[in-house]
Amino acid sequence: MKYELNQAENFWLVICIWREKNQMKKFLFLLILTSGVYAQQEVLNVQHYCVDVKPFKKGECDISGNEYSFVFLDIQKKDVTFFFTDTKLKYKITESHIEDSNPNFTWYNLINEKGSMEMRINKQKTKIEFIDATNHIYLTVGKSTKSE
Repeated sequence: MKYELNQAENFWLVICIWREKNQMKKFLFLLILTSGVYAQQEVLNVQHYCVDVKPFKKGECDISGNEYSFVFLDIQKKDVTFFFTDTKLKYKITESHIEDSNPNFTWYNLINEKGSMEMRINKQKTKIEFIDATNHIYLTVGKSTKSE
């Protein structure tokens, strides 16, 4: 037996199919949008910095301040960019690890065209240290955000 739809039934069938397709499109759009959030880099807003220059004296700063500084951290792309007052330092992460003796910090080995450096970040991402042979830079970080 063949059933034919009248004009009103046909119209509602088309509307239902269209709504289902749009719901799927919305779902896919939200899925893509939310997955993109996890791929974005994190922006760490530096509230205070302290630079200890060789010879190192624990707890002392040769240079300190609270000028505009940021750390852009993208773990997936293995990029670190540190805007320190009027200087931009860009590094690639070559390795990361957490030491058993201090699991509250993650260590990162960094490299760029000028050399290598180590970076250490606590779990709360409120303290960052950049360490090389001539400088130790200690950063206190405020609220962090996702970059767009």
